[in-house]
Amino acid sequence: MKRCMTIGLFFVITILGFILCEGDSFLAWSEPPTGYSEKRKEKGGNLSNVKNESLPINSKGRSPFVKVAKRLMPTVVSINAEQVTKVKSPYFGLFEDPFDYFFKKDIPGIRSQEREVRRPVLGSGVIVSKDGYILTNNHIVEKADTIIVKTMDEKEYTAKIIGTDPITDIAIVKIEARNLPYAKLGNSDELEIGDWVMAIGNPFQLTGTVTVGVVSAKGRSHIAIAGGGPQLQNFIQTDAAINPGNSGGPLVSLKGEVIGINTAIKTQSFSVGNIGIGFAIPSNMANKVMKDLIQYKEVKRGWLGVSYQKLTSDLAEAYGLKEVKGIFVRKVVEDSPAEKAGIKAEDIILEWDGKKVKYDKFPILVQQSSINKKVQVKLWRGNIKFIWVKVGKKPTEVSEKEIEEWFGIQVSSLKSEEVKKFNLKEQEGVLIIEVKNNSIAERAGIQFGDIIKRVGNKKIRDLKDYESAKNTYCKKKKPVVFKIIRGETIMFIALKAK
Repeated sequence: MKRCMTIGLFFVITILGFILCEGDSFLAWSEPPTGYSEKRKEKGGNLSNVKNESLPINSKGRSPFVKVAKRLMPTVVSINAEQVTKVKSPYFGLFEDPFDYFFKKDIPGIRSQEREVRRPVLGSGVIVSKDGYILTNNHIVEKADTIIVKTMDEKEYTAKIIGTDPITDIAIVKIEARNLPYAKLGNSDELEIGDWVMAIGNPFQLTGTVTVGVVSAKGRSHIAIAGGGPQLQNFIQTDAAINPGNSGGPLVSLKGEVIGINTAIKTQSFSVGNIGIGFAIPSNMANKVMKDLIQYKEVKRGWLGVSYQKLTSDLAEAYGLKEVKGIFVRKVVEDSPAEKAGIKAEDIILEWDGKKVKYDKFPILVQQSSINKKVQVKLWRGNIKFIWVKVGKKPTEVSEKEIEEWFGIQVSSLKSEEVKKFNLKEQEGVLIIEVKNNSIAERAGIQFGDIIKRVGNKKIRDLKDYESAKNTYCKKKKPVVFKIIRGETIMFIALKAK
């Protein structure tokens, strides 16, 4: 009996010894002792020191994401917005012909029935200051009548919009509260492909959902997004699961810093869920937009004033450049910073402020430059040249969506794609695309299709001129004279506000 026990004990000791000697990887993954620094001899005779090696779990057997989640979760909020949109109504008035709706609804000038629809939009946001500033996406809060913010402790607040920027899809809203937990924005330029990241948000109304992945790619642009995406794209791509409702929530590094704002996902046909391709706005871009919106109520973007195209190998060879790098300048805008600095058409811009220029990244380099900053531009003009440019302010781009109705008139640019279809002779002015029923303009005789050439004493060449004239005359009590072209006829019509 003793002999059997001795043999059994020998085998137990032998097996334990084998595990302790050969199974250190197993033990290291379960619960390594603090400060583990033992050296072992690997096959081939090499020594491996794991003293400072980052382990996937801590001494308590937990992942590093636990600590990050605990720190960031209280800063993430759910945003419930109610957007008001206009849709064409499928119903007809008592004396309307259904034929007109189905066969004339897309013909310019034919009035169609419209009705307002209130649409709930659910998204996420992240608190970035203790006094209630929240960073989110523009597409979550634009055209919103009401915005309700709910924090992780189930408190609800009515938020107000501080500023929005459709160009980057960033918005800032604010709630009235004090001593809130808030997140720190990190430096997204430090990110490397393969870095671990965490997405926090409220997908499908599942509050406080955490997903984990890596940075899959950086600097993604020209991404087609359903419903239209931001014009200025420099996305971080991640495989951390992002779903509807995650928009506006933070993408977080292992440091516990926000390094992106989750914005969009790539899906297959008929799918609205995650397939491992999500996009986030880099924190550095979001941070600049946020600061500008809070301080100036607008985003101040740098401007150079050039039109450019992609440099091809044939163009590079034709202009004596051995490598295909940089961008080819097609045109220089008159009186722009570029013209004042001496940049010319057919120059090849190689570097901007010490950074190599790439075709799809050039707008970001310029627009994120501080206004009035002197930037060194390296270019090719038969040989290498260096030119100093004083960065200008990007002119305000006015679109028909930004111009509020005036006297019951809605206008469009003569250069818009829709207007080009009419093959109008006029090159300057704005086209009246709608006149509201029983409005001041309709009663005065203004019609759909009229072209406005002058308002008061202001010549109207484009939407920007029309917006300027509107701002000048909208508060005047005296009648405002509109010079209008209708076909071959010139007309002058005076409009007076009630």
